[in-house]
Amino acid sequence: MINIGIVVTERCQASGVFMAIDLIIAANFAARKYFNNSERLFNYQLIGLGRRATAYNGNQITDLVKIQDCARPDVVILPGAFEAVLDHQQMDILLKKIPKLIATLSTWHRAGSVVAAVCTGNFILASAKISSRRTLTCHWASQESATHLFPDESFDSGKLLIDHGDIVSAGGSAAMSQLILYLVSRFHSRELALATGKLMMIELNFDKQSRFAIFRPKQDHGDNIVAKLQRKIETSFDRDLNTGEFADQEGIGLRQLTRRFKKATGETPLSYLQHYRVEQVKIGLESTAKTPLDLIWAVGYEDPASFRRLFKRLTGLTMQAYRSRFSATL
Repeated sequence: MINIGIVVTERCQASGVFMAIDLIIAANFAARKYFNNSERLFNYQLIGLGRRATAYNGNQITDLVKIQDCARPDVVILPGAFEAVLDHQQMDILLKKIPKLIATLSTWHRAGSVVAAVCTGNFILASAKISSRRTLTCHWASQESATHLFPDESFDSGKLLIDHGDIVSAGGSAAMSQLILYLVSRFHSRELALATGKLMMIELNFDKQSRFAIFRPKQDHGDNIVAKLQRKIETSFDRDLNTGEFADQEGIGLRQLTRRFKKATGETPLSYLQHYRVEQVKIGLESTAKTPLDLIWAVGYEDPASFRRLFKRLTGLTMQAYRSRFSATL
């Protein structure tokens, strides 16, 4: 039997906790019904710093086993520890409130526990210093906070799930379902994971989460020249961008402009334009019946094949697949 500890913290995401429980129960049921397993494959317990915790939606989660009274689990699951949309200062304050949990997690990992984290649970994992600079993922909305909080760690929010063997990192909070199904597959079989997914009407999908991302460029950086170029790109994204001409008008060197733009926004002017164009096409695919070709031309791309490759690279989906999944009209 695999003993699983689900860590419940103050301000955690309750849905992630209960999704993990429901899928573990479903996997045990599927193993008995479809694979003739007479014993439970997975045992779970809820672990906390106290006997209860209040999730960020206000619901209380009770009957927790205090961490000091808990035997080391085979697998430790870290659901979302707090909202992914908090700023990094708020996150830092919350992480500093749980040193005992972070220390225990590190001890369990050294003793052989597999640690699996979802969403901002990855920030607890990173705080325990057990990732050793191996790439983690997180919710795309918290990528910037991850960079601020853990400058020596590597985060790639485009990935839905990354398995390093001793640690497993999953993306946004809803990725809990994929994480549990992945662990079922890893510790038993893909067939059981598929059966569990069908039982719970969840499709296995360990692909990118970038298809859910929204391009949200930084606007509060305080660099007036960069802000001016951002406005220029956003109001004339259907035309070619001449950064050299803009730099001359502002009396600044092109290299210096590019460096300042990258520092302020995290993107070069060209990649900023590309992301913005893709975002406009995503909106068109979601909310209109315009053809993909018309949408490509509308954002100023004259080479449809090149844009389709860019769209697939940034979202992980073809344009048609994106429309099929996210369109509100078709």
